[in-house]
Amino acid sequence: MYVNIKKTTLNTASQDKSLREMLNELLIESDVAVTAVAEEIGINKDSFSEYLKGNYELKLNQAIKVMKLLDITEAQLVSAYNKEVSEKDLANIEKSERLSYVLRNFDIPTLKKIGIIKSRSKIEDYEKQICDFFNFKSIYEYDDTSLMPTLFSKSKAFVAQEKEKKMNDFWLKCSIYSFSQINNPYEYNRDLLIELLKRISEFTLDKVHGYEKVVLILFRLGVTVLTQPYISGTRAFGVTMILEGKPCIVITDMNKKYHKLWINLLHELYHVINDFDILENLLYHISDSENPELLLNEERADKFALDALVNPTIQKELSRIVALPYKMNQLANKLNVDVSILYGIYLETLPKGEKKNKEFAKYGGMLKSSDIAVRRVEFDAVPKHSLNGAIDKMKKELFRISV
Repeated sequence: MYVNIKKTTLNTASQDKSLREMLNELLIESDVAVTAVAEEIGINKDSFSEYLKGNYELKLNQAIKVMKLLDITEAQLVSAYNKEVSEKDLANIEKSERLSYVLRNFDIPTLKKIGIIKSRSKIEDYEKQICDFFNFKSIYEYDDTSLMPTLFSKSKAFVAQEKEKKMNDFWLKCSIYSFSQINNPYEYNRDLLIELLKRISEFTLDKVHGYEKVVLILFRLGVTVLTQPYISGTRAFGVTMILEGKPCIVITDMNKKYHKLWINLLHELYHVINDFDILENLLYHISDSENPELLLNEERADKFALDALVNPTIQKELSRIVALPYKMNQLANKLNVDVSILYGIYLETLPKGEKKNKEFAKYGGMLKSSDIAVRRVEFDAVPKHSLNGAIDKMKKELFRISV
């Protein structure tokens, strides 16, 4: 059967009406029988009558035939159909959309592993637990461009795999938000930073407060440093970014070793001193040996970090005395560095291979944990399950008057 529709105002006003209203208009204005329209769209007369009363829902293929019959676009069909959806159904649709957003943007297994999402949580609770961590009112705040200003379009230092990309996004957004909330009021002073680096090795002697003091001094030089435990799903030892013209650094205490803590910090400070302009254009730089940034020299940054702690000439002598604890302690006292730094640098400068593995097995016991050093300045958002809680704690430490 062919249904002939008279020219009416139906199509021009369709955006303001539901599908039922449009079909009722069709029946009245075109003087078409209910039976004829029902047959045209492939539905029996009784079901069609019930649909017009609001007691029946069309199937997809029937809705497509209605679209053709009414001569409306797909967008108009969706709009007209949405006008028929009940508030309850609409709420369920919106809930599904939010869940889809969560699954697309977050690495759920890893967030469960690190405790931001509770391991036995129901799927409908994921959104709330993530919002609680960020203190978001809406999960869509995660899209806020101020948290991730065109990052990946300007840097090659990201992991291509989707799973790791999600966690890198999460990590970077947490970091950027944290730096913005801390809002370092001090101007960046490059000259004083260079002076600090000349004697930074001396701070390693104070295993309890040395690192903490350097973090507080750097803050007053306009450089904000967040030191955090390793977050599962990310591989970086550190990240450096320039926000509002000031350097911001995240140090990952990945191996929980005292010497690595200092090496990682000095590696990032090298980039601050030497690559400031590049970093401003990149917006951020992740120090990841497996995904090096092409514009920055990671080997030089590594060498700078080692040389800032121990003179390169002395580094070459370490292999001769490493087996003699007395000599190592004597040298450490002479250099004003903690002796574990010497053992650490000796081991770090060995080429990869069997010898390095053997030497680590032999002298690894001389390396010290970083736990005490970072105790007061550790940025522990994940263990706290609260980003704002960690930020508040960090602000109290950073704004302490005495160093």
